Amino acid sequence: MSIDAPAHAVDNSNDGIKPYTIVFVPRGGQSPAFNSHFPQMVALAARSQPAETAVRLVGFSKACEDRLSAALGIPRVSSIAICEGAPQAKGLVDYVREKVPPVDVAWLKEARRGEFLETKIDAIVTKIGTKKQRTS
Repeated sequence: MSIDAPAHAVDNSNDGIKPYTIVFVPRGGQSPAFNSHFPQMVALAARSQPAETAVRLVGFSKACEDRLSAALGIPRVSSIAICEGAPQAKGLVDYVREKVPPVDVAWLKEARRGEFLETKIDAIVTKIGTKKQRTS
């Protein structure tokens, strides 16, 4: 699968599967290494959807994770997603689409262009004064 090809153009065998509209991820429960892939994953998934209905990524705190896991009756929640057209979720989906912008990962756009970008290092000339003598 190419990074430039939308998911629906590559595989049409999943016509009955509805895309995610919101992905909720707790920020406090695990190490950042566990959750660091979510922005890139959501940004790539959003590319195959119109901008106004693109999947949104919503982070929430450890306290919210604890309450959500208690409501679901499971010890931990690492992420939870809502599919397009989920029952009784229209109000939540509309609110999130209004308040949360789609994920934008700038380096993905640059990577798709496939052009060489030189390293830009700004060298600043400074003077170093004489070292202060210690008095003991």
